[in-house]
Amino acid sequence: MKIFLDTNVWVSAFLAPGLCEELLFRCVNEGVALTSPLLWSELSAVLERKVAPSARAMQHAAFLRGLTATIADVPEPAADNDARLVAAAAAAGAQLFVTGDRRLIEWERSGAMRIVSPRQAWVILFQPPGV
Repeated sequence: MKIFLDTNVWVSAFLAPGLCEELLFRCVNEGVALTSPLLWSELSAVLERKVAPSARAMQHAAFLRGLTATIADVPEPAADNDARLVAAAAAAGAQLFVTGDRRLIEWERSGAMRIVSPRQAWVILFQPPGV
């Protein structure tokens, strides 16, 4: 399964321990996480703006980036980075696009790809059936 974790999931994983952090590490460790140059650009900008991360934190991010599969960005719609990330993930064959953005979650699907919250992704990916 291929999973694209939206920028806000990565930010949450870096800023606070919890569900997003565990989801990120499990997806990266299992080799199913997809990223893109646009995601990394957004992530760097948000982290710089919110926390001015240390060199060590940025090295950690670079290490995690090296463990993900980088997909190609799409140029359109130029004015909507969220839609561009969804389109890129769908074009790359992701089965799940994981985001905390309610606007995107309301879309529910992009082609065959489901758009889900981090909690929904956790249930789909890691919760045993019948629990």
